[in-house]
Amino acid sequence: MTQSFDVESFIRSRKQTRLVSDLLKAQAADYLTTLSPLVRPQPLFGEYLQGAPRGSGRETQHHFKEFRTLFDQHAGAKPFNLMSELEVPLNIINSTPELFPLEYDHRLGSDATIRVTSPVQWVVGYSSFDLSRFRQVVKDPNRSASELHRFVLHYLMLFHCFSRAGGLGRLLKGLRFPVSFRRLDDFGDLPFCVISSPVASTLPSDDVIRHSTEISGSRTFEELISEAQIGAMEDELREQLVATLREAPGQ
Repeated sequence: MTQSFDVESFIRSRKQTRLVSDLLKAQAADYLTTLSPLVRPQPLFGEYLQGAPRGSGRETQHHFKEFRTLFDQHAGAKPFNLMSELEVPLNIINSTPELFPLEYDHRLGSDATIRVTSPVQWVVGYSSFDLSRFRQVVKDPNRSASELHRFVLHYLMLFHCFSRAGGLGRLLKGLRFPVSFRRLDDFGDLPFCVISSPVASTLPSDDVIRHSTEISGSRTFEELISEAQIGAMEDELREQLVATLREAPGQ
């Protein structure tokens, strides 16, 4: 069944989505800033990082060997095809985490592809390494190999730190902003850290998307959040408590 395009309802949904998304992103960014000391590379890599104090010899050596294997696995593969090797000490320019929009491609039938943005999920990167700029560098046939090297190095460093951060994943899940690792369009098999919110968002029908992009003249679209999706939010802790009481002896 074809979904009709109601301009007023669509504008209202867009405004509602932006309000909710801004609030959720601010909350996620606040949590990320508070927890950022848990994912700083300096304690893990010690003297293998430029300007970092000496760490525990065996532990820092272990992390560097793991990271070198990770870098070799991805840097030389498509779409990066980097020939450069890691230079010690590693030059990590900025280790302050920041949230960037999660984007992906969506085909409108067989005639067009649009870039979709999620209002409830964000890619974690470092503040000096904007994800959109990374995508531009990857696609540029005349790109700077040194700039591409820096982007790959920093995003892999962030992935390594997040994946080795012990209970950080459980903590973020408890805060209702779980972190996951996934691959993104345009970046081959490079793993990225993605933070999700407790609210879902969805795409309307292709007809609605097509109408919107034709009116705006843009090839981009943002998923929408509805009041029903907010009402359907689940509270995992509440469900666990209810289940515990239900299964208790004598109940």
